[in-house]
Amino acid sequence: MKQLTNSATLFALLLLTACQQPNPEASTADKPALDEATETASIMQVIDNETKCFFDGNYECWAKNWSHQPYALQAWNNSDGTSDAAVGWEKINAQGKGWIEDIYKNGENVIHPVFKRDKPQVKFFGDNMAYLIWTQYNADKEKTNYRVSRETRLMERETDGWKIVNVSAFWDVGPKIAFDSLKIN
Repeated sequence: MKQLTNSATLFALLLLTACQQPNPEASTADKPALDEATETASIMQVIDNETKCFFDGNYECWAKNWSHQPYALQAWNNSDGTSDAAVGWEKINAQGKGWIEDIYKNGENVIHPVFKRDKPQVKFFGDNMAYLIWTQYNADKEKTNYRVSRETRLMERETDGWKIVNVSAFWDVGPKIAFDSLKIN
């Protein structure tokens, strides 16, 4: 599991490096410093919204939080120990829409009614790119247990705000945490 998470993180960082294009004409003297706290709050709104919309089975809401670029990526592990990825918005869209329609029944089957997460670690790469990593706790339908997932996001600022470029979500398939024992707000 750790090797899989490390591989996904390395892939995300390589993608980030490939997307960064230096601009020798840009002057940092004329540009105000990035307000990381404000930008992090904006990014977390997008991430929270995307997760909630997905778990609630709301396709339109879920899709508007994503970058619709061919370089977007969603990666995950399966309960049998394998992993998979959807590369490019078309494949992410097909996979996500399929889950929302087939598994979540467009909101009729809410499998994870509550999710909580640790405070994310955030690294900005300029004004338009950010990387986040955290541990997330995903309640089961009955709210008796949480399943733990290790999550990363690569965010890119587009003309209409921050969008998700990469989701890497790796869920523990082993022991669950009792719902009433978690001490995260």
